[in-house]
Amino acid sequence: PGSLPTVKPGSIEEDLFRRDFTINSMAIQLTPKSRYGELMDPYNGYTDLHHKLIRVLHDKSFTDDATRIWRAIRYEQRLDFDIEPTTLRLLERDVSMLTTISGDRIRHELELVLKEEYPEKMLQRAWVLKALGKIHHGLRGDAWLTEKFSSARAISYIEQEISRLYLALLAYRLTENEIEELVSFLRPDRQTVIILRDSSQLKSNIKELIRKQEPAHLYSKLHGYHQTALLANYIAADSIKAKRAINLYLDKLRHVKTALTGNDLRVFGIAPGGQMQEVLILLHNARLNGDIETRREEEKLVSEWLAKPHSLNTKK
Repeated sequence: PGSLPTVKPGSIEEDLFRRDFTINSMAIQLTPKSRYGELMDPYNGYTDLHHKLIRVLHDKSFTDDATRIWRAIRYEQRLDFDIEPTTLRLLERDVSMLTTISGDRIRHELELVLKEEYPEKMLQRAWVLKALGKIHHGLRGDAWLTEKFSSARAISYIEQEISRLYLALLAYRLTENEIEELVSFLRPDRQTVIILRDSSQLKSNIKELIRKQEPAHLYSKLHGYHQTALLANYIAADSIKAKRAINLYLDKLRHVKTALTGNDLRVFGIAPGGQMQEVLILLHNARLNGDIETRREEEKLVSEWLAKPHSLNTKK
């Protein structure tokens, strides 16, 4: 149990018997020519399809491959079908078999769920059936998650990233240590790991973020976090101040640039190094806070900085 099946040649009947559900155990006859196009349906899949039922073919189906539990839930919720009573009883009996499945295979099933139109439906059902907790005991498919997923869809967002945003929201209520446990088990790609860690770290630093509402302070606390982690916190944070701060950063602050560059500062006699960095930060903060708006005002601020005693050693 838990390992991928060994595939070997066999009859069509044997092949259909190895399928996950009766609705996937139908075929069209190709030979002989006299029977071309006939439906092969040895397990009454057509009847189950008509009655919108998800049914396994035998009582060891979930022990043979426990990922079928996730597929049953996904099909049921996507198609608005029902897991038929006996199959549901077997699923509940064998849900612990999910612990025999590798994190890579579970991650694949979870990724498929998160690509669905309404993945919260599958996650809510999986939580009730105790399948979600087999990924991590701290994950919950409750009304809170449904609300946050709905909010995520309301945000203009590139399609390929929405599943990562969903995952960040699913994991949002985990502690930083629990995030590491989840990462260790699922072994997601590098970008996803960054998002999960950034989201958790930002959640832990929310109080420091909202300590001051000065734009330069907000920028310093939010710059460097992955955009998806910022969106997850914007959606999930309880603090209205935090939501406003993240929205301001995403909408405006992250786009603020200075007119003067390092090359311009060299003309002023400021050599590359710590003090040049100090001046660039000074200019950027002044731009962020709205203290200056033009290149000329930046040049004036640099001149004022140079006039101070600490800057004399930067002149050539």
